[in-house]
Amino acid sequence: MINNPFEENIKREFGESLAIEKYEWLTRLFPEFNTRLAKFSFGVYRWHRFGQIDLDSLDDVGHVRMILKVIDSTPWFDFFDHGFNDVSPEMVCEIIGISPDATRKESPFVANYCVLPIKCYEQAYAYREVVGWCIVASEESFNAYAASGSRFYFCANHNWFDVPCQIGENYPLDNYGLSLLAVELDAGNRIRSITTRWNDTGNNLNESRLRGLLGDKFEILGVAND
Repeated sequence: MINNPFEENIKREFGESLAIEKYEWLTRLFPEFNTRLAKFSFGVYRWHRFGQIDLDSLDDVGHVRMILKVIDSTPWFDFFDHGFNDVSPEMVCEIIGISPDATRKESPFVANYCVLPIKCYEQAYAYREVVGWCIVASEESFNAYAASGSRFYFCANHNWFDVPCQIGENYPLDNYGLSLLAVELDAGNRIRSITTRWNDTGNNLNESRLRGLLGDKFEILGVAND
């Protein structure tokens, strides 16, 4: 059984037995397909099948993974259907505004943040065109977090809107990832999560690093002192 919400499309294209084989192969190449990005497994394989990419090439696999990272962290996730709207990988890159080149070196990051309290979904929704965070994309999600006692601050660096959506050498803490941050505090005013613009909520950005980025503006968050 394929654990893919779009398995019917894959079965219809390849037949059930072949679909299972191909999906298992794809998930070995792309661990992202074990997440909501499973939506695009069908489109990626069609690119390969019709010679638009070569999944036996590490370079092409890397380029596709970069495309998936950008789509996952931006509203482009909802724009594209499971087959990337039947356009080529080059056209997808053009639409989402990235180059399929290798990771780029960047100029040194300069932190000069504005810390903004987000008290309601309407305030979060204003950022829907620039990030793919769930609290921005869905009022239900925002309200669910709020109901559990969470409150949010968005930390916008001085030039955040103009930073290109390009994976840098320090991904996910590259210039794009650090340009806009979401900080979630729990009911006890302790940091529950810090999310980069790449939608990364791992251990890459901790409270100590956030203090360094925000400087004196860290106090605006009202984090409890243990």
